[in-house]
Amino acid sequence: MFDLDGVLVDSEPVWEEVRRAFVAEHGGAWQPDTQSRLMGMSTQEWADYLNSLGVRLPPDEIAQGVVDQMAARYERGVPLLPGAVEAVGRMAAAGPVGLASSSPRRLIDVVIATTGMDFAATVSTE
Repeated sequence: MFDLDGVLVDSEPVWEEVRRAFVAEHGGAWQPDTQSRLMGMSTQEWADYLNSLGVRLPPDEIAQGVVDQMAARYERGVPLLPGAVEAVGRMAAAGPVGLASSSPRRLIDVVIATTGMDFAATVSTE
């Protein structure tokens, strides 16, 4: 069983860049501790938090907009951690391999489609 963010994909820098730009574009004010506060939050939690920073959209639209931008970034290239594809391939050769992640389903699907990693099953908390 693998996790996605921080195990296979170096996602935090991309999340920060995308969310920071989204906040600025929609009238919010990014704070010095925003990124550290966002780590580990569910989609609903971070969308609510970005709304509290002054983003002038409802949380569901914030979540959709950020996830759309993340998917577009991943479609251009997933920031894989070194050895990620190889590790999944070696484990899959020995038996079924799964992926469990708190990332939105759409991002899991984009990563799999873009990288060719093969999992017997995938689960998202979203």
